[in-house]
Amino acid sequence: MDLASPQFPASVIGRLVDELSWEGRKIRRLRNGGRGDENVLTAEALLLLSYLPREAFLGGVLAAAHGADQVRSRIGAGSEEATLQMFPTEIKIPDTSIGVQADAAIWQEHSTVLVEAKGPRAGAQFQKTQLAREFLALMADPKEHNLLLVILGSPPPVRIQSSGRVGLNDGVAVGLEELCALSGRPAEDYERLRQLIPETVSWITWQEIRDVVAATAADFNCPDPSVSNTVQRLAGDFVKTIDWHCGIGTLKSPNPVSQA
Repeated sequence: MDLASPQFPASVIGRLVDELSWEGRKIRRLRNGGRGDENVLTAEALLLLSYLPREAFLGGVLAAAHGADQVRSRIGAGSEEATLQMFPTEIKIPDTSIGVQADAAIWQEHSTVLVEAKGPRAGAQFQKTQLAREFLALMADPKEHNLLLVILGSPPPVRIQSSGRVGLNDGVAVGLEELCALSGRPAEDYERLRQLIPETVSWITWQEIRDVVAATAADFNCPDPSVSNTVQRLAGDFVKTIDWHCGIGTLKSPNPVSQA
């Protein structure tokens, strides 16, 4: 799966602007700085996360997620060499014209992670086949370890269009049969894919990610004070970003050094 493309801006800000350009008149709702908007939140948070030491911070986030334990563990072990990209190039589900664009992608030589994020706003829901589309696109990747990581405003159940509130794995399965039929897959292929959902799909909340970053920063030690201070500033800004978007308590940095 080639998730990089020269047709799109290389920077996170450039890709966010490109993504928001499709909002039309709805762009006016972002006049408050995009507070609570899932695209703005995801871009700001993952940009900061990408600058922090990968093994400690990104690896810590993967370790704190729920579901797909074996795959998460293997991917987390190689997180220092990972490449993280926001709003990657649209990919097609094989044998269909259906395109999929994840909110982010994390890939290594032997693994691909697609990230789907929801903001903290009440009532946020997934389209009926949204999670199934990303799951099918991911399963077409020939890499050894594939993971769909869903970031949520609150723990499951999740809200699925036309299906109400269901467990996350059920939310993936909701649209899977329909998409398998569209792509001409036999019934036994649907059953095989459905059984792979628990070992491929995981979730974590923004609050949990915030807490992982804050705790990791508090325990982070580096003999070089300049590097240590940089890590504390980045982690502090990450915590502030989540607090501001999600309205979590008083804005605090994980360490006083972050104000240096």
